[in-house]
Amino acid sequence: MIEMIITSIEKYKGETFCVIADGNKRVYLHRDIIAKYSLKADMEISSEDFARVLMASELRRATRRAMYLINEREYSYIGLFEKLKNNYPEDICYKVANHMAAKGYINDKRFAEALVYSYMECKLYGPKRVKQELYRRGIRGKTADEAIENSLDGLKHRLMTLIERKYDGYLHDPDDIKAITKVKNGLVRAGYDYDDINRAVKEYIEG
Repeated sequence: MIEMIITSIEKYKGETFCVIADGNKRVYLHRDIIAKYSLKADMEISSEDFARVLMASELRRATRRAMYLINEREYSYIGLFEKLKNNYPEDICYKVANHMAAKGYINDKRFAEALVYSYMECKLYGPKRVKQELYRRGIRGKTADEAIENSLDGLKHRLMTLIERKYDGYLHDPDDIKAITKVKNGLVRAGYDYDDINRAVKEYIEG
């Protein structure tokens, strides 16, 4: 077992200290980590134990970063993991994401329901587009399917509202195939099923 010597521990700024090991290895640790592992100048520590200290320090930093992020806005499990992965090792990111989920700070079902409401009720997206948006934000599989399924009531009303708000000007002439096709293509991009679109456009034109 390789032993290391902690040469010095000096205050850096705030509650952070500069720890120098073996004369030239510098790491910056919060005072809580120093206290937890009883670090002090001139003490010997194995390389394995020193690695555990560094891991604990990274875990603390990642946890604080995660708390900052979720205080700013909601995240899915995968979304938080991916955000943390930009700055921390994967094993640390998994530990932090698991901890946040266990504490209820992140909850994929809650997150999915809020997104579905926002996309369907506010932006008037159809189920297919909503599913794409959920996937992009880390909500997939059963969680995504159930959130969408629970919000399908009112689909026709939302589709008709979208047509009225965005495409009314294109649907005054029932013989203008080019305009009608443009409307239908737009509604497909919004995530609606083509059969539902055909019925809704026909009903809207016929008044």
